[in-house]
Amino acid sequence: MAAHFDRELTGMAADILREAVQSYGRGDVERWAASLTGSFPAMTGGFPAMTGGFSGITGGLPAITGAFPAITGGLPALSGAFPSLGKGGVQVRLKKVFRLPRTLPAVRLPSRAELAALARSAPLMMLLEAMTRWLGRDGRLVSKEGELSDADAAQAAERLGVEPDYLPYLWDYALTVGWFELNSEPGDEQTRAVIGQTAWRWADVEDSGTLHVWAVVFAAVLAGTLDVAAASDASASRKLEFQGQGVAMAVMLFMTRRAGLTRAEVEDMVMRGVIGDRPSSRARRAWDRWVRDHGDPASCLLGELAAMSAVTVPDTDDGVVGLLPLALWALREQLQLDGIEIPVLAAASPRMTASYLVSLADGVSDAEFEAEVAAWMAARTPDRAARELLAFAAFSGAQPRLAAVNLVRQIGIDAHRAWWDAMQRPELRGYARIALSMMAADLPESSLPMLLNPNPDDLIWVAADLLALACGDEDPDPQQVAEQFNEAVPSGEESWIFGLMSQSSHPEVAQALTALGRYHPDRRIAKEARHAARAASKNRTMARAGRGTANAGGR
Repeated sequence: MAAHFDRELTGMAADILREAVQSYGRGDVERWAASLTGSFPAMTGGFPAMTGGFSGITGGLPAITGAFPAITGGLPALSGAFPSLGKGGVQVRLKKVFRLPRTLPAVRLPSRAELAALARSAPLMMLLEAMTRWLGRDGRLVSKEGELSDADAAQAAERLGVEPDYLPYLWDYALTVGWFELNSEPGDEQTRAVIGQTAWRWADVEDSGTLHVWAVVFAAVLAGTLDVAAASDASASRKLEFQGQGVAMAVMLFMTRRAGLTRAEVEDMVMRGVIGDRPSSRARRAWDRWVRDHGDPASCLLGELAAMSAVTVPDTDDGVVGLLPLALWALREQLQLDGIEIPVLAAASPRMTASYLVSLADGVSDAEFEAEVAAWMAARTPDRAARELLAFAAFSGAQPRLAAVNLVRQIGIDAHRAWWDAMQRPELRGYARIALSMMAADLPESSLPMLLNPNPDDLIWVAADLLALACGDEDPDPQQVAEQFNEAVPSGEESWIFGLMSQSSHPEVAQALTALGRYHPDRRIAKEARHAARAASKNRTMARAGRGTANAGGR
């Protein structure tokens, strides 16, 4: 029974997240998708303090006698599925809304027991527990719309130690997720709020149930925080679009978790979502009035997520908002429901494979990755480390191959024997010749291979990899193109490599150069790539003309 209810909670969280962005039009979706890999202009200004505090809360839920209460029926229905953005009324999932790929970089997560312990200690969850104790077994009379009386609301705020204007947030979360339920007997005009099934599941203290309950409250916070804020001043929020901004922010934080987003970037992102990229003067004035009277909406949302132990909020505008393990776990769970594959990284070890080491690059922070690489390298000789990485690179795709090649380049001259042997592999020959040419001055003459300088035809695999990376998306991110190009070509040697590539007549070389010329953010490099692309295309044309002449002569 408990496992079944956990599945209901998981599905409920997904419904809440999808419903939260139901007001998005196609233009909003495309704008969010375009910004997934973009950057945001810096903003200034302070971080408004969240009203109210979280007082120390002790004790548990009212004593539970007997087994987990029988669950009949489903959770409270959440009306209105996410509307179709296409034809035929087909429900659109988060994957399609935000144009997410089928596979995302892996995440590293603590054990379920550790995650559950973090969930139980979240201040906002402790507030919901305290509110349950205040509600009591008999519940409280409420209006037909589920609203507390002024006297009860004031009493609850005092009992919880929060400001009265914060109580509507907790009440909304509780009703949304079924923490509290509204009951009215047939023929009885009175409505009573009573402890709901979700609260009982939380009190059951089993790790799986704890995590699923936390996840559905997390979804309610993302979906409802700014809606509650908007409802508190309906007139001021009329020109603003708050709905869905919390979910969009969470997806962005998940997608950019390696580099992270600064607080200023998050605030700007939410502002642009609320008023649009090209806001009318009325929308901008409405935003300015709202911030003046109520504070920055992003600050309110980040404060709630911090109370959920979902994020860390920096003190400065340029500090990075950190996505904590609970949020990583919950977002991964929801995105997987939409068919997105997100592996979980196991604990790192010096005995891990080269494949696993490379997979860490997109799943952990730069500092953590550098530490893992150092430990892995220290456990083996430089030559062995290089050979393991190159063996993996020979049979991997473009992106992991470049990541592995870059790690071998960092080994330096001690990898030269591994590079020499790698020249036997066509996938690696171009990279090997580049690396050996770069270190030729430091190698003893007896170890120098014949024909050291790269041949244009050896660069075909390099070009193919660069082409796959630069043109893998319809709208590539220039910064990502630059980073991946730098993994293939040593800094400062771009002109030399372009000169070699321009001599090739292979079509993939010309296509790669064209893509680099179009998307590389460095103007000098992009210009040289375009010049080389024209030369390579000319070689291609001459080669085909030569073959045509030879064939004609043969006839």
